[in-house]
Amino acid sequence: MLPKLLPKLRVKNDVKVVYITFGIVLTYFSIYMPDFMGVAGLDDIRISSIVSFGALNGMLFGPFWGSLVSAIGFLLYKITSGTFFSMSTFAVGSIAFIALSSIVSGLVVNREHKAAKGIFAALIVLWYLFDIGRDAYLYPWYHLLVLGVFIYFDRSILERSVTSKVYVFFSLFMAALMGVLSDHLAGSMAYHIVYDLPASTYASVMGLYPVERTILAFFPAFLVYVLVVVFKDILISSEDIEQDIEEKKSRDLDEYLHNDVMKIINEDKND
Repeated sequence: MLPKLLPKLRVKNDVKVVYITFGIVLTYFSIYMPDFMGVAGLDDIRISSIVSFGALNGMLFGPFWGSLVSAIGFLLYKITSGTFFSMSTFAVGSIAFIALSSIVSGLVVNREHKAAKGIFAALIVLWYLFDIGRDAYLYPWYHLLVLGVFIYFDRSILERSVTSKVYVFFSLFMAALMGVLSDHLAGSMAYHIVYDLPASTYASVMGLYPVERTILAFFPAFLVYVLVVVFKDILISSEDIEQDIEEKKSRDLDEYLHNDVMKIINEDKND
């Protein structure tokens, strides 16, 4: 949808249904993509590639529809794979975390920056309300850095992402990064509640998760950036083509009037 980065378009309801259905199907099959294995120093922990698609859905469909697309795609996979009724407590919560990623990313792309910053900052504050947060107080350093960068460039993104391709990509990357990091911090808190991990486990991956999350954010940001640039160029080309057609019609009309109509008028005068 990208309402602030692209011209406002009218989308018919049937096209919108196909569009959203495509997003759900794409999210469903994204789960089969390679995952990050052995994260957090634990062999049985992995980060699914669907996290990237959570951010992608938010940027493409907006915070509301994007979160629904992510949640439905994830649920369909669990149902068709036969693991729906055996889902762990953490797996059930993962549905909400992926939807949260879509919401935050969608808010940033929709230029609802205050809401996005509010949710992101609230997650950081919530982390420090837990005992684990005070023990592993350096764990969300990357979240704090990203939030600080986003706040610093907030006005620049709003003003220059309309005209600068660099800022378009930067805006999309920040949207995706804040989305996947929202999923990450919410998941970290939930994992501690369910499995009671010690602070040392979180401290051991403070240099690892930023790399993983940056990679996960780059994919949707780059994909949407390509779509934005290509679509914008198509629109510009379309306007040029339309202008060329009008000019061609005008020339043809002038030639018709001069060569045919005037010839008939002259012949009538001679008669």
